[in-house]
Amino acid sequence: MTEMQRTDRRVLTSEALDGGAPEEVLLAPWGTVRSTKGDFVVDAEGVREAIEAFAAHGTDVPIDYEHQTLGGAYASPTGQAPAAGWIKRLIARAGEGLFAAIEWTESAKAQLASKAYRYLSPVALVRKRDRRLVGIHSAALTNKPAIVGMSPVVNSEGLEGEDGLSPLALLRRDVGLGEEADVAEVLAAAGRRINELEEDARRRRVEARIGEAMREGKLVEAQRRWAEELMLRDEALFDRYLRATPVVVFSGRTTPPGVSDAARGADSRAHRARIEYRGSALLQKLTDEEAYVAEAVRGG
Repeated sequence: MTEMQRTDRRVLTSEALDGGAPEEVLLAPWGTVRSTKGDFVVDAEGVREAIEAFAAHGTDVPIDYEHQTLGGAYASPTGQAPAAGWIKRLIARAGEGLFAAIEWTESAKAQLASKAYRYLSPVALVRKRDRRLVGIHSAALTNKPAIVGMSPVVNSEGLEGEDGLSPLALLRRDVGLGEEADVAEVLAAAGRRINELEEDARRRRVEARIGEAMREGKLVEAQRRWAEELMLRDEALFDRYLRATPVVVFSGRTTPPGVSDAARGADSRAHRARIEYRGSALLQKLTDEEAYVAEAVRGG
C-alpha cells in the first residue's frame, strides 16, 4: 500500500537564472525526508523501484502548475491542467538523491526566467509498510512552498483530498480502478488517460484549423477528410500547403435548379477539383488526380 506526499524543492537559484530553466532538478534528497505527514526514506532500494515503475509506465511524467493534475481541491476553475514540462527520466545519485531530467515548455521557461514560479513540488509515492519513496506521480511549479532555504519539507497544506480520500484513492477513482489496484496499475491507467486527453485536444485543434481554412477559402468541403488526415500525419506539411494555396472563389449559380441539377452539380464539382489539382504542385505530390476528383464529387 502506498500513499502520496508532496515535497517542495527550489527550482532555481539566482545563479541558475543565467542559464535558463535547469535540465535536471533534485526531486528528493537521499536519506530521511521530514514530513508533517510522517517521515519517509529515499534510499537505493526505493529509488530503484521508482525508476523501474517509471520505465514500466512508458510515458513521460507531467509537471503542471499548482498540482492541477491531481484534480479535486487542486483543480483549476476551467478543469484544465496545462503542462509546464515533462519528466523524461529519473536519475539516482547515491548520497545525493533522486533527480529528474526535465523537458520544459517554452511558457514554463519564460515563467521561470521571470521568477513567476520559483519552486518545484513533486508528488511522491510512499510505501506505508517501510515509509520508502517508491515512485513519482507528478510534479508542479508552485509559489506555495513550506521550506526553509533549500531543505526539503512537505507543503503545509498536506495532501488529503476531497471526501477525506488520499490522492492515490482519488486517482484510482478518477481512472476507474478498484482499491486493489497497485501503484503501477494506477500510473499506467493515468498515463492512458493523459494520452486520451492529448489526442482529444489534438483532434479539436485539427477541426478548428480546418474550419478556419475553409472560412478563409483555402479549403473546400470536399477536401475536409483529406485535410484532417494530412494534419494528423504531418501538421508542418499542412501548414505549407495552406501557405502555397490561393484563396478559392467560386462564382454563383447561373442556371435555375432542374431535374438534371444533381448531375450538373457533380460535373461542376469534378471540374473545379481538376482545376484545383492541376494548379497545386503539392496536391500532385500527395495524391493522384482521379482520387482527388472522386473525393470531391463524393463530398458534395
